[in-house]
Amino acid sequence: MRRPVWLLAAPQPLAERGERPLWQGRALRVLAGPERIESGWWDGALAARDYFVAQAEDGALVWIYRARLPDDEAVEGWFLQGWFG
Repeated sequence: MRRPVWLLAAPQPLAERGERPLWQGRALRVLAGPERIESGWWDGALAARDYFVAQAEDGALVWIYRARLPDDEAVEGWFLQGWFG
């Protein structure tokens, strides 16, 4: 279970409560992570993220991340990147 089956075209920002990510208004339970992924250093579009596998209240597994080096408000907080099958 290294990568999700379904990836979003663009990451979706997630609400937070007490620094915990929320999906559909409910807290996600982090099961695994972080897995640090960095890319874009070669073209100036740096993305440094810590990815986690989390479980929603209904049992769905999702792939979420936080920017490791947020440099502006647009990349702060939690984001949904995809779903596991």
